[in-house]
Amino acid sequence: MGTHGTWYRMSPFAFKTLRRLTLPTAWLLLLLERTPAMRVAVATVESVGSTRIAVLLRSAVAGVATLGGVHALAGATQFVVTQSNVVGTVGTPITPVAFTVIGAAIPSGSFTISGTLPPGLTVANANSSGLLNGSAGTIAGTPTQSGNYTVSILAWERANGTGDSFGPTLVGFTITSTAATAPTIVTPPASQTARIGDTVTLSVVATGSPAPTYQWRRNGTLVSGATGATLTLPNVQPADAGAYTAIVSNSIGLVSSNAATLTVIAGGPIIATQPQSQHVPPGTNVTLTVGTTGNGLSFQWHKNGSALPGATSATLSLANAEAASMGFYSVVVTNATGSTTSAIATVTVNTGSRSRLINVSTRGYVPAGGALTPGFVLQGAAAKTVVIRAIGPTLGAFGVSGTLVDPVMDVIPLGSAAAVASNDNWGGGASLQEAFRRVGAFPLAPGNSNDASVEAALNAVGATGYTVRITSKNPAIAGIALAEVYDAEPLTTGVRLVNVSTSGFVGTGDQALVPGFFIGGEAPKQLLIRAVGPGLTPFGVGGVLADPQLTLVPLGQDFTVAANDNWGGVTALQTAFAQAGAFALPEGSRDAAVVVRLPPGGYTVIVAGVGATTGTALVEIYDLDP
Repeated sequence: MGTHGTWYRMSPFAFKTLRRLTLPTAWLLLLLERTPAMRVAVATVESVGSTRIAVLLRSAVAGVATLGGVHALAGATQFVVTQSNVVGTVGTPITPVAFTVIGAAIPSGSFTISGTLPPGLTVANANSSGLLNGSAGTIAGTPTQSGNYTVSILAWERANGTGDSFGPTLVGFTITSTAATAPTIVTPPASQTARIGDTVTLSVVATGSPAPTYQWRRNGTLVSGATGATLTLPNVQPADAGAYTAIVSNSIGLVSSNAATLTVIAGGPIIATQPQSQHVPPGTNVTLTVGTTGNGLSFQWHKNGSALPGATSATLSLANAEAASMGFYSVVVTNATGSTTSAIATVTVNTGSRSRLINVSTRGYVPAGGALTPGFVLQGAAAKTVVIRAIGPTLGAFGVSGTLVDPVMDVIPLGSAAAVASNDNWGGGASLQEAFRRVGAFPLAPGNSNDASVEAALNAVGATGYTVRITSKNPAIAGIALAEVYDAEPLTTGVRLVNVSTSGFVGTGDQALVPGFFIGGEAPKQLLIRAVGPGLTPFGVGGVLADPQLTLVPLGQDFTVAANDNWGGVTALQTAFAQAGAFALPEGSRDAAVVVRLPPGGYTVIVAGVGATTGTALVEIYDLDP
């Protein structure tokens, strides 16, 4: 029966490790001028009858050898490991790695383990050649040497490595020599001078193991609720002036930063009332107004970052609103003491036309022996033609270093172990080149590129999820890859993308997690966007980003149209979670979420940790429109 025979059947639940993804903002904006949406990955599938969103995308939390979903459909065999990417420290016991095969007609009879275990770790009851008889096994112990190691585990139908085989699955180990250390201030908060009404941000960067906690003080007095590495002071007043210090501590010790002096001075105009976003029927006369205090004021309104000729009063009137009126509006208020820019007001028009998510993609790191597994959900009852690409070598042309030299791509329906489309080296075919041109994808070197691509018709029955699994042709080689999914059909077709997500490691600076998406058509679209860190803990995910914050930026712009840090249990957001079929978040969690209505175009979601913290996060985008 062999690897693809009938011995194994998939079980209802399986979990896959979240992978690290990095994406420099500047690179994203450059790369997506023609391919404007970077987006995203998959996580959980649940069948909920004929509802609009019958498949939930969530984070993958434990290793499944053949598929990147955390919740597979019932009735299939899966090779499950409790961890597929183990991070440990010399001298500290690892959390044991358990492995077994579930959902098979009969239990597995044995396993063979090959590769290199970190010194100090053993496979319980395995002999010297790596043979383990039994239906399950465990890797445990205390690492004695740092380094990167990979182990391959192959399941067998009967004892002594006989009968049909299943797998293998790979487990990677990263062992460091880092021991527990007291906190150290790397970058102290900087002194600042601010005008009355400004928003001031003070930040401290510290290291330590375990990860340190923070408490800010002003003139030696505790600042209530200021327990992050970043302290934000909105609408500062003279009373906010003073010396600010951050107390950084962990179980090993405590350190205080140098004092940062905040000086508050009289300055430019103060905006007391911000212009408000509006969603209106076509033909409506829209009025945007800013409320200010100060003398000798002048005004200049902007749309999408560009000044509007003649729009120089406190009120902006848009007559007979239509599709072209949609955009992002702000006003700069100036007097002799300076200038103040208002918040963004989004104007959208209910045109009655169609719009869809038409391009999603994600850039991420493919570790040695591992995979990058973004995904998406199609809603409808027919087949949809999509262009899917796994880009490695060609990323070098955009200044990306450390790219994956030879990616291999498989497109796998969630709940299945068999790929419906695969490619290794796209080959330069004329039909694919034409498909790239048609969807606006950047070209690949014809004939000699090791990048992978397919154009495929994928079936949708209700809501159907797909995983794009990208691996290295040589399992020992790692690198950066870009996964792209393009909707190659007109907006009038009956099947659409409704749900996308991406998970990965959130670093600092250019290593912030930066997925994106593109809305096609002539109508605005309402979306739920979430950055989940602590909310992943119930799924068994370790090393989560403790306090994610998200900002939403239109492609090619430098202003923010939506942002959130700590969603706060807001009732409207809870309602959106239920409408989208998203898993619930604790009301007091530090996860981030927003509901936005956006004009057509490309957008970038930037996720970072408050106070330059790092960890694993999941970014989700749900289409809330019917």
